[in-house]
Amino acid sequence: MLIEFKVSNFLSIKDEVVLSLDSASISNLKENTFQELDYSLLKTIVIYGANASGKSNIMKALFFACQMIKESVNFKVDTEIPRVPFLLNNDTKLKPTNFEFTFIKNEVRYIYGFSCDKRGFVEEYLKYKPKGENLKTYYIRDENKEERFKFYVDSKLQTNWGKETILKRLYLPVAVNDRNYEALKDVYDYFLNDIIIVFGILSQWRDYTRDKLIQDVEFKSWVLEIMKKADFGGILDLKIEKKKVPPIELKNELGQLLFRALPDEQREIFDLSFIHKDEDGKFVEFKENLESSGTRKTLDILGQIYNILQTGKTLFIDEFELYLHPNITEFIIRLFQSKHNKKNGQLVVTTHDTTLLKNKGLFRRDQVYICSKDPNKATELNSLDNFDLRESLSFENAYLNGRVGGLPFIDENFFE
Repeated sequence: MLIEFKVSNFLSIKDEVVLSLDSASISNLKENTFQELDYSLLKTIVIYGANASGKSNIMKALFFACQMIKESVNFKVDTEIPRVPFLLNNDTKLKPTNFEFTFIKNEVRYIYGFSCDKRGFVEEYLKYKPKGENLKTYYIRDENKEERFKFYVDSKLQTNWGKETILKRLYLPVAVNDRNYEALKDVYDYFLNDIIIVFGILSQWRDYTRDKLIQDVEFKSWVLEIMKKADFGGILDLKIEKKKVPPIELKNELGQLLFRALPDEQREIFDLSFIHKDEDGKFVEFKENLESSGTRKTLDILGQIYNILQTGKTLFIDEFELYLHPNITEFIIRLFQSKHNKKNGQLVVTTHDTTLLKNKGLFRRDQVYICSKDPNKATELNSLDNFDLRESLSFENAYLNGRVGGLPFIDENFFE
């Protein structure tokens, strides 16, 4: 479970911004939180803000950090670290970009962070706190010191590995992948499997859902229940199978073969139909292209949502409301905050859909974040709990009336 993510000097983010799922001392809507070790954590967070305020850059920061943890083990001495610092300040162009995650995995709280610049990974550290014990340091890396690594666990063994870790690689993936170091596998696995980030709905998310519809009967039943409860136009059943893609042929008017393109041998497509009833009560198959884009996108993300609810992972979705009716976005939020979320999965989304803020029983103040940025300035991120708001004031009014920032400025003189 994610407790907190920090980032500084990345894209539009200059000073440190903090996305915290550690709940504030708020008495209402306790069902929107869950207990894990000594923490009361939030199940969902929504991030609002104007276009170009930096909402997506927070998601990109998460994605970049996770990709570096996964991929840097393959970097060479001449690999260029693809980080982009805050470019509107001469000092930050030369300073490192910093990331830090605080999370819980198998009843241990971890704090893992690293810093990188154009040279490579200049700092890295891991701290851990087993249940009932004090916070301890696992290792510290500082490329500006003569002793680059300092290990506090298995120091003799790991010191040699540290010496052999090049500047362009993070130590964590090196220890797990190259050295098969069992003690750090939980930490590495967290970044590999427990954080899922979605920018739009990519083909892999569609394929994941469709594969699961074929293989998992319980998942298919769950999807159909969702479709019925959320009123997706009377869908009664789903029919799906995999088919091999036939060769593409071009013939002339005499039927003679002019061109033949063979697809990859393993290439298959999903043939999906939605089952409805006509006015006479007979079943009718609708091919996928006949259903609305909203229905198809909802189906695309249900595979990952089910995965999160079943495993207790953390799902990040950028532009959550794209193609979805506001009632469906609210339905998904409520799903995470309901009894159906038995493993305490977490959902963090960016959105412009302010209708979610109308329902005073949906969010606590600490679940709503506002992302703001003045022209040529840096991104700031604050939860509504940081603002002095009357309890009776609706979150939507507070946001749309400009009380908490995050709105685009439109120069009315343009229309005169």
